[in-house]
Amino acid sequence: MLTQPQVQRYSADSGLRDIMIAEKEVVLTFLLQLLSERGILNRLAFKGGTCLRKMIVGSQGRFSTDLDFTGTEEHDHEDIILEMMQAFEQPFHGIQFAIPDGSYYETQDGLSWGVNPTYSHDWNASGVSEVKLQISRRETPTLPTERLQQIEHSYFRLLPFVPAEIVCLALSEILAEKIRACYQRNMARDIYDLGMFATRPLDQALIRRIVVLKLWQAGDTFDPARLIQKFQDGRDFDWDDLRQLLNRAAVIDRDRITADCVRGFGFLANLTDDERTLARDKYQREHAVAKSLRAAPLLGGGQF
Repeated sequence: MLTQPQVQRYSADSGLRDIMIAEKEVVLTFLLQLLSERGILNRLAFKGGTCLRKMIVGSQGRFSTDLDFTGTEEHDHEDIILEMMQAFEQPFHGIQFAIPDGSYYETQDGLSWGVNPTYSHDWNASGVSEVKLQISRRETPTLPTERLQQIEHSYFRLLPFVPAEIVCLALSEILAEKIRACYQRNMARDIYDLGMFATRPLDQALIRRIVVLKLWQAGDTFDPARLIQKFQDGRDFDWDDLRQLLNRAAVIDRDRITADCVRGFGFLANLTDDERTLARDKYQREHAVAKSLRAAPLLGGGQF
């Protein structure tokens, strides 16, 4: 593990309010490395806010405190947890990870599972700090996954290893999942992440198709007007949740973020006939339409 002065410097350079956010960023890098070296990531694809920061946008992105994955194949969660427990038996470069009894959980819909490993090291020895690690099994990736090199941060030169390449969801699919998250919950970090891409060129038809498919797979309908109105209002989002994850000098310009998302993701309203049919199919009866949309040619999906 890096020393406290090293992490303190990284925290100060990053403009964070809390050194422990920087500490967790570093711990996540060590944890990803351990999971990669032990082969545990071979059946998973990285996604979510931490993936965006570590693999795609670097220091432009907000900090994050958890790890999100999608299973790339059918898997037994008990097997993966057992492999993690075995990987955590010995300290990894000075960090002792552990999976406490009872930390395994399943989401209410049964479509995701997770564990909250704890960790300790020389200057944070309490053993109560934890990482939230969640794996989705609601579907395997819709687009081909991509193996990416981690974007270098200033502390990388201090690491006792070369950070591993990580298999990730394609960017279009990550953004589609962020849109689904914005539709289904009210976390400001989701709309903030989307705001970073709202003014960039996107494969609009592909993203829209994946959004419809993912909400259908989750047993939800999709009303684009409702989402755009939610973006426009901005009031439903918990903006205070975001503040600790940003440079203390950063201004959270809610008006700009919401306006960018209204303009940048307005294409979601341009549903095709098949997409409209699936978007209204609350009871998942239109399997033939879903199969047709999954089989449609891929127009893109990768990085910029």
